[in-house]
Amino acid sequence: MTSTEFRQRIPPKRILVVEDELVAAHSIRTVLTVDGHTVEIAGDGEQALAMFKAGEYDLIVTDFKLGKMDGLELAEAMKQHSPATPIILITAYAEGIGGGMGKVSNIDLVLAKPFSVAELQEALRRIFPAL
Repeated sequence: MTSTEFRQRIPPKRILVVEDELVAAHSIRTVLTVDGHTVEIAGDGEQALAMFKAGEYDLIVTDFKLGKMDGLELAEAMKQHSPATPIILITAYAEGIGGGMGKVSNIDLVLAKPFSVAELQEALRRIFPAL
């Protein structure tokens, strides 16, 4: 499936990417932006939580390792504020956390690092199935 076909299947979403590695954050933003989404970046859990509470997001994509607050702690805090907002956890530790593309408490989907553009797009299709 091409990016154009992908954009036709998922209406544009407002996405918060939480990633402390700048190159990774910008790479994810680039892929999502090309697919028509509006993307904001937070560099740590505290900043992400403040942005989340102040804004409206259709999806959160967060790294697991973030410093003081990890991705699971962030997801728990976000779900307390807005239980319906889907959260994708990206991690190099997927097997220990959820087996990759699995279900974890407060996490809607686990995406194992490294992942391809197609795998990120598939994750979004699983979160936002075509109507």
